[in-house]
Amino acid sequence: MRNEIQSAVGFAHAKPEKAAELGDLLVSFAERSRNEEGCLGSWINQDASDPDLFVFYEIWETRKDLARHLAQPYMKEFLAGRAEYLEKELEVRQLHLTGPAVEAADTAVPADPAEMNQRYLDAYAARDVDAIMAVYAPGAAAVWEPGKAVSGAEHREAVAEFLKREPKLSAKVSESYVVGDTAALVVDWSIEVPGSPETTGTGRGLDVLKKNARGEWRYVITNPFGSL
Repeated sequence: MRNEIQSAVGFAHAKPEKAAELGDLLVSFAERSRNEEGCLGSWINQDASDPDLFVFYEIWETRKDLARHLAQPYMKEFLAGRAEYLEKELEVRQLHLTGPAVEAADTAVPADPAEMNQRYLDAYAARDVDAIMAVYAPGAAAVWEPGKAVSGAEHREAVAEFLKREPKLSAKVSESYVVGDTAALVVDWSIEVPGSPETTGTGRGLDVLKKNARGEWRYVITNPFGSL
């Protein structure tokens, strides 16, 4: 019996003046896809020699899951208006897995939402913007300074810029509360930013997580200034 896992690989040739905008849009789509039912992975790549060429790769549990993804309003809107961004027609191939599915060792879903704290720290230490954004739910809010929250592309840009300063972060969950598919974590943290004493310090924050359709915990609010 053939494995039901379905994949899609696509090539998007952006208009030069639209390349940056298209790249941000595709990355946001990948982040949303990862939280949809049946999504096993979604990645956006940029060609090493052609910055206007983006290659996306997605893996879905079944053909039905992929079809449901393509029927999402944000996907239908993009596909209908894709000519605004593309130099030439979008090329997409749908694939099916011919060999056995092998699950990567690091894809285990944490049963305890507090374990997401370590995933965040690991991504932070690796300076991996994609991995950091992957622990957040679509549309999540991150409080970047007291009274100011960012989300989406603005959040990603803020993270990327801050990581250039080579901050060293440590954090420990001191309290955890779970009600159904919602969790609240009280986190004691410390951060050291070379050459920036005004940013270096300690604090206690409040993070809120929810389970997505795949049973994975994802941050919906991170507020390092949210708990006294």
